[in-house]
Amino acid sequence: MAFADCRRQGDRRCRPTPIWSRYALFGGRRRAVRRTGEREGAFVDVHGPGLLLLVTAIVALNVLDAWFTLLFLSHGGRELNPVVQMVLDLDSHPWPFVGFKTIGIGLACAFLVLTENFRPARLGLWFVFGGYTLLLAWHLYLFAGLPPAN
Repeated sequence: MAFADCRRQGDRRCRPTPIWSRYALFGGRRRAVRRTGEREGAFVDVHGPGLLLLVTAIVALNVLDAWFTLLFLSHGGRELNPVVQMVLDLDSHPWPFVGFKTIGIGLACAFLVLTENFRPARLGLWFVFGGYTLLLAWHLYLFAGLPPAN
């Protein structure tokens, strides 16, 4: 009897790897696709250090954006995003706002990391990074115009 005949379930390789699997959460072994032509649209279990660096930079830029936003609001500025303004109006403490921003970008980055081998996800990660970089440059420009602290 052949080894393949002893299996209890069907061959797992006959269906694509799902986006949410136990390996995505608890670690796996698949770092890359075996054949170059299969890269686009494939899911992997282990991601590289470059992707970790990019996502860490996005989260750091998000935290800086939250800090600068709170700084400008304390100097009489106003928030232009109505959703963020609604979160800021919920409580006089800044933690709900910071939590809302961090969880939101964290979930978006997690989804983009899971789908990293899809072209729109790769472009999305770089788009978010570029957007936050421009936003930080804008914050620095505004910060230069703030009056000195007493």
